[in-house]
Amino acid sequence: MESVKAKPKVQNEKMRKRRTVGAEIWRNFKKNKGAMIGLGIIIAVFIVAFAANYIYDYATQVIKVSASDRLQSPSWSHPFGTDQYGRDIMIRILYGARYSLTVGIVAVFIALSIGASLGVIAGYYGGFVDNLIMRMSDVFASIPSILLAICISTAFGQSIFVLMLAVGIVSVPHFCRVARAAVMMVFDQEYIEASRAAAARDWQVIVSHIIPNSLAPIMVQSTMRVAQAIIVAASLSFLGLGVPAPAPEWGGMLSEGRAFIRDYSYMTMFPGLAIMVTVLAINLIGDGLRDAMDPKLKR
Repeated sequence: MESVKAKPKVQNEKMRKRRTVGAEIWRNFKKNKGAMIGLGIIIAVFIVAFAANYIYDYATQVIKVSASDRLQSPSWSHPFGTDQYGRDIMIRILYGARYSLTVGIVAVFIALSIGASLGVIAGYYGGFVDNLIMRMSDVFASIPSILLAICISTAFGQSIFVLMLAVGIVSVPHFCRVARAAVMMVFDQEYIEASRAAAARDWQVIVSHIIPNSLAPIMVQSTMRVAQAIIVAASLSFLGLGVPAPAPEWGGMLSEGRAFIRDYSYMTMFPGLAIMVTVLAINLIGDGLRDAMDPKLKR
């Protein structure tokens, strides 16, 4: 009877500690003004991206051609001007946010699922398994990211799914290295040795102790890689290997506007600013998370 009562107490104690750690991270994060500014920008971008569908009609206001409105400079009726097909650039940028955010988040999730899993296995088991996984990771890491992404996009065709897959695969080696390093830092801790001495299975040690105590660097890396994924996705779309036209992806809009950059520079300026501001905001959040979660950087 006493053991039954003790188990809920242990679980409640664990939950209390997790809430305490989470609150401490949030308090440290709020002290970073740059990180809070970045968080505010990203929240605004998310709201705009998912509310655009309820404000503007995709068929009539995003992709419909209007010859009478083509190449109009920024004005009250068209704050960012119109493109060569008469489409409102501001509306297309608002819709394009969902493509960039979706590709960035899903690509990082793919890379995190594959790379972190391989990194945890390599760091935990070591030896031949570690050498095999890390040498394969080195092979992929030796190929320039954009070149590997171009090869994958060319081989499997032009679609948003292939774009997310290509951007995700090029980030796998980075997560593999970060996860392996994080696991090796906690592998020799006493609670890991105690758990293994208690005849716990490998998967139990990994799930219960290794992964929870290795999350900090992986979370920071995930945030940073979202920004990198958005840039790579925009680069592929700029080269014609990303989201198919006439979808309003920011990189594709840059590609369409480069032919008019001398006389109608706003066609490339506003999509470029959208990419720059979004990537900067994500990097600010990543810096804030790093400072909040790394005890060595706390003041």
